[in-house]
Amino acid sequence: MREALNARHLAMAGLVLTTLFWAGNALVARATHESIPPFALSFWRWFIPTIYLLPFTLKAISRYRDELKKHWIEVIALAFFSVGAYNTILYLAAQSTGAINIALVSSTMPLMIVLFSALILRELPGRMQLIGLIAAFCGVIVILTRANPERLTNVAFNRGDLLMVLSISSWALYSVLIKRWPLNIPLFPLLCILITLGTPMIFPFYLWELNTEGGFDLTSGNVAALLYVGTLPSVAAYFLWNNGIKTLGPGTTGLFAYLIPVFSALIAVPALGETIEPYHAIGGAFVLVGLIASSWQNRTRKPTCRTGP
Repeated sequence: MREALNARHLAMAGLVLTTLFWAGNALVARATHESIPPFALSFWRWFIPTIYLLPFTLKAISRYRDELKKHWIEVIALAFFSVGAYNTILYLAAQSTGAINIALVSSTMPLMIVLFSALILRELPGRMQLIGLIAAFCGVIVILTRANPERLTNVAFNRGDLLMVLSISSWALYSVLIKRWPLNIPLFPLLCILITLGTPMIFPFYLWELNTEGGFDLTSGNVAALLYVGTLPSVAAYFLWNNGIKTLGPGTTGLFAYLIPVFSALIAVPALGETIEPYHAIGGAFVLVGLIASSWQNRTRKPTCRTGP
């Protein structure tokens, strides 16, 4: 019992770090949208870890080749929805929609995960999970609107927002399918394999972009941005997210996505010189209550996702 509780606490701590890394990823994407094209950012984000993880990937492919042959369709689908599609579409959407729109659409991710869980896994949310979902969503809205609901009436949606819906749907589907398809491959080797399979899926679009729009300059800022997105928001965050799904389930794990706008606001204080306002505290408190409520419901549940032996 104590070991299971410790595993849950570690998984939750890992998910907090995941959302912190992804908040930094969103800020980097916005900061470099004029200097690094979207497909280039997506491709190099995954090509960098493909290189330094290559020894582990080759070992994983050799060791789990029978499992890969048996479930090759599932593995390719997971690579597509996570590495190939999610961030590529997100970076593309960032070119034609605003930060508020991105945050608003992204806030539907936990709801989409709960919806896909109900449709695919036949797992309906409990009372506490629904309370947590609503509370955390309200907290995000408070932060995004700065406690002024009239700001929502000024939001105009465009093609970029449709791309954001596709991006979030892709990640929500991945988060549910990785539980639906319990592969006998441990988390880290599976991540190495998914990155290796997903990166080539982006390459044709990167070549098209390179031919039509050109590349980017290897400035110190661009290199630092690529090194960041190629480590913490990719390898570290994906590993911790998968561990959260394995330990807590996709529904509770998805709720942690509500921490992304909270961390984005906190990071903006030192990075952009912004100040902490009361609505930050109010919204953050709602998100925290939502996370506690959801995880309280599932504290006695045993994990059913088997992503490794």
